[in-house]
Amino acid sequence: MNEDRVSHQRPLEQCRTALLVAILTVGLVAAGCGSSSNSSTSTTAALTKPQFLKQGNAICKKGNQQINAAAQKLFGKKNKQPSKTDATKFATDTLIPSIQSSINGLKALGAPKGDEAKVNAIVTSAQAALDKFKKDPALVASNTAHPFKQSNKLARDYGLNVCGSAGA
Repeated sequence: MNEDRVSHQRPLEQCRTALLVAILTVGLVAAGCGSSSNSSTSTTAALTKPQFLKQGNAICKKGNQQINAAAQKLFGKKNKQPSKTDATKFATDTLIPSIQSSINGLKALGAPKGDEAKVNAIVTSAQAALDKFKKDPALVASNTAHPFKQSNKLARDYGLNVCGSAGA
């Protein structure tokens, strides 16, 4: 998502965009990671890349739908920018847990054979971005550079298009 475009969107769209970008990015990054051990893949049988992409994008789509529904419920009828407090609460209660769930779901898929390094790079980048939100949930309300920019790019380049682009 173009950062300049985000800053000119309506308040609901800004919040939704930030949330979607976060979920999509996190979902992609998580796909390559396995357990919390040093292994970069899960212990499940490896999926083919097309299977991985189909299932990974489905995980991200579900997460996006959950975030969109919660954002619409909380911010949909407001005609002004959500307060920093509201945005932070939304990040803490909805965005962060949903993104982490997407990451965990992608991790459980296991990376396709031969693509472990690529998927691990996506997952590592997304988890690092999510960790920034965990440390400072108020980042959701800011118009600064988005922490998921790099992980989104990695995800899109790999083929996780739903996970790597906001509004998908």
